[in-house]
This record gives sequence, structure tokens and C-alpha cells, in this order.
Amino acid sequence: MRALSLPGCACRAAFQFGVLSRLVAAGERFDLVAGASSGSISGAALVAGLAAVGPDLWRSMAKTPVVSRRYLQSERSPFGMSAVLRGALERFLPEDKLYGTKTELLVATTHARRFFAGRKDALVVHSNHERRDMHDVLVASCFIPVVYARVPRLDGDVHLDGGAADNTLIDTLVARGATDITVISPFPGGKIARTLFSPEEPPTAPPHVRLRLLFPERPLRQRHFDFDPDPMEEALTMPHRSVVIEPKSR
Repeated sequence: MRALSLPGCACRAAFQFGVLSRLVAAGERFDLVAGASSGSISGAALVAGLAAVGPDLWRSMAKTPVVSRRYLQSERSPFGMSAVLRGALERFLPEDKLYGTKTELLVATTHARRFFAGRKDALVVHSNHERRDMHDVLVASCFIPVVYARVPRLDGDVHLDGGAADNTLIDTLVARGATDITVISPFPGGKIARTLFSPEEPPTAPPHVRLRLLFPERPLRQRHFDFDPDPMEEALTMPHRSVVIEPKSR
């Protein structure tokens, strides 16, 4: 089973959008797509059939008042970024496109109460084949308390940025039967933080899993929260390199 991991990386998800458009053009298909935080937005675009126009979609989002830098700097709404993100999703990624898809989308959120209690079951994985409120899930997966004023709730409970519990969902993909996993990282060498509080390092998988890392051919200038046109365009169009770690056993 082929799977795709899209870790959270804030505005550097622009690089993921660019790579996804190339993978789709090359005819690549995945059975499972997993994302956390901004990576969940990249995954949703792919599953919704919008990856081929992903770079143009990202450019349009960056130019609209919904997510432009000027709007963010002047945003004084009591709901802050949660309203900004929801508005962008409704405008550019209609929720109905996320249902009835052949490819399953898995989105990570972090159960706040369990996480702050130090429990190991803080990770919650949501499937577009099981839920009908994926916009709510995507907003929750991106929720950072210091940035978002409106606290997202799913099934009555507060959920935080999915990357706090698991930024790659590789273990989840393996548990669901994936034996060929592609990870798209905007960092050199394919490094990625396994959680928001972990150092960036190359991802790993069990020995029976084929792991492919896709990453920029040179370091990106774009910062985490950066919609400036030049570095954003560089991220969208940056060629990617590939490193494949073949399985040691089948």
C-alpha cells in the first residue's frame, strides 16, 4: 500500500504544493494521505483533486485578503486566525470535495486535555471516510493557541495542532498497512521534526517499509510564517531531490 506523509511546516507548505503538482503530473497515486497542521491542508488539496493546480491555488490564497500578510498584520477579529483559515478553506477548498474520495485522507489533531496531562494517547487521527466535518478537523489540526483566539472543539473536546502529538503520522500509516511511504519535507535532506517539540532529523520507518524522502534541492529562504511573494514563489517552484531507503525485508 502506497502512502504519503505531509508534515506540518507552516507557510513552507508551499513547497509541498509544488511537489504534489509534479507527482500528480507524473501519474503518481497514493492509497493513504496523512497530514498534520499545514500539511493537512496540502493533503486535503491532493485528495480533493486540486493538486495539479496547487501552485496557482497557493498563489491565489496568498494574494487574497483572507491570508495576505497585510490582512494578518491588521487582523483584529476576536476569532483571529481561526476565522482566517476557515475563510480560506471555504473559498479555495470546498468541503464537499473531501468526501467520497478513493484516496483516504488522515488528519492529525492533538487532544488538549490528554496532551497537557502527559498522556500517550493525545494523538487523534481523523479520516475523511468517517467524518463529515473535515473543515473543522483541518482548522483544529492547525490550531496554535497564541495565534488562534477561537478554540476549536471536535466532539466536544478541545484539539490542538496535530504536530504536537505526531507531525509525520508514519507509525499510523504503517499500522494501516502502508509498505511504501513518501515524505515531503521543506527542510534540507528531508529532515523533519517528529513533533513540534522535537529536533529536525531524517524520518525513519520499520525495516520492511520503503521510505522515500522528497526535499528542496537547496535551502528555502521562506520562513515559517511568510507569504512574501519572492520566497513563496521560490518554495512553489523549487526542484526537489529524492532519497529512497529500500526495505531490508519484505
